[in-house]
Amino acid sequence: MQKRAFSVLAAFALAAFISVGSADAATESYTVKPGDTLWQIATKHKLTVDELKSLNSLASDSIKTNQKLAVSAKNTVGQKSGVVSSPPVKTANTKVTTVLKETSSTNSWKNAVATTVKPKELNLPSKKVLLNAVEVSLPLLDTPYVWAGATKEGFDCSGFIYYVFNEAGLTIPRLDTIGMHTNSFNVDKPIPGDLVFFANTYRSGISHAGIYLGEGKFIHAATQKVEVSSIDSVYWKDKFTGFKRFNQLN
Repeated sequence: MQKRAFSVLAAFALAAFISVGSADAATESYTVKPGDTLWQIATKHKLTVDELKSLNSLASDSIKTNQKLAVSAKNTVGQKSGVVSSPPVKTANTKVTTVLKETSSTNSWKNAVATTVKPKELNLPSKKVLLNAVEVSLPLLDTPYVWAGATKEGFDCSGFIYYVFNEAGLTIPRLDTIGMHTNSFNVDKPIPGDLVFFANTYRSGISHAGIYLGEGKFIHAATQKVEVSSIDSVYWKDKFTGFKRFNQLN
């Protein structure tokens, strides 16, 4: 029942997606495999879901295994496929900081931009990435916990976020929880897809993070598996520190 409920949430989030430009697709057609979704196929071939549906005259999001889909499109000048890969422009309200702590696999984002200034309105590509993150995260429920894991074979809390956001269209390095906390800014009106942070779990200070789903719920790699929890639960309530959003989505 829990998975069904959050599948509905993902479907609602997808309805809010807006169409953005695309780049050349790598191949002319694609054969649908078991478990594929329109979003996964579109992302793989640098298309939006709307573009993929338009190319194939699809009236709904329903696809079938072994169905052949056209996946080519012409370049749209001056647009991207929704991937927000460049850092925000430095302004008078921002300051350059250095990542406090990195995992052994992190070798970039040395000069990230950090700010506590909240955007007046979330721009459309950023909103798409956050909604994508919700859709990517939900099918990963019950994936086992693995220390330092960052694949579908197993995740730790930061590895889970790293995997989800890279699949959702935001290119980020493999940071630990502190690194992610440092390279994100506070939001007072969170939406599904934002980050939620906790302190003093297995160590003092910032030590755990998840992805907000709305209505006080978040999805995260817990001690045994990926699961959905409530921020207001007995365990998490006193450890909750706030909501944040990656600097690249500012």
